[in-house]
Amino acid sequence: MSDRDIAAARVADIINEAERAMDAAMARASQLLTELPALQGQAGLNGAWAQPAVASVCAALNDMTGARASLISAHKSLSAVQRKLGVTVAEGGANEKQDVPTRPTAESADTVVRLRA
Repeated sequence: MSDRDIAAARVADIINEAERAMDAAMARASQLLTELPALQGQAGLNGAWAQPAVASVCAALNDMTGARASLISAHKSLSAVQRKLGVTVAEGGANEKQDVPTRPTAESADTVVRLRA
């Protein structure tokens, strides 16, 4: 494996991990946003107490959405450089393409029910 291949593999590992971390952070912030109203009720507080936190979490999600788009753009740019240099990096992890049908088939369903028109 050449130094270029090693460097490209390291870059791929880092960008893929950064994308997964961003997705996890967005999921966690979304969970917080979803649960805040119920938690404020459970604590016996009115909506005014949680509103600043709700607004802050919404702003953070907006910022994370922009950051996620920037990471994806960086990934595309790095992929273009990779192709121009003729470097091959085996994809793995979350970006690995799986042969998943786009719609249910008899093979992928536990039970197939025939519908009448």
